[in-house]
Amino acid sequence: MAESGVIRGQVEFPVYYEDTDLSGFVYHSNYLKYFERAREHVIGIRFLKELFDQGMHFVVSKVVLEYKAPAQHGDQVLIVSEGQYSRSPAIPFEQNAYRVDAEGQKRLLVSGQVTIVALNAQNRPIRMPDVILERFQSHNRNAAGSEPTTDEESPPW
Repeated sequence: MAESGVIRGQVEFPVYYEDTDLSGFVYHSNYLKYFERAREHVIGIRFLKELFDQGMHFVVSKVVLEYKAPAQHGDQVLIVSEGQYSRSPAIPFEQNAYRVDAEGQKRLLVSGQVTIVALNAQNRPIRMPDVILERFQSHNRNAAGSEPTTDEESPPW
């Protein structure tokens, strides 16, 4: 089993009225929510629940965001995520938010680097367990040659 690799995916979300502020643009902190949701889809919503039930979970340890352009109510926002995993407790993710227009053209809205860390039930960092490495490698094998998932529930792995 390889002990390092890349896990990637993308998911698209509509911008709801509640996501915007008085200016009519997406409130800056909501991009953190979009990035969080996207990482959940990449890792797998059900898988994250299984890990939690086994006493493992992830927390955010570092965030750097750079805002390029705003999104507005009714826009479609595409989040593209790529994480570098290894035996280390930390997984640094590169995440980008794009506005997608009716013709499918993308415009970069926000670029971000978000690092998550694996913790045990006592909230202590742990080296990446085999179950996570195996799942990430399986995700990569299943995603090879296909489009990343946008499944609302969980990736099909």
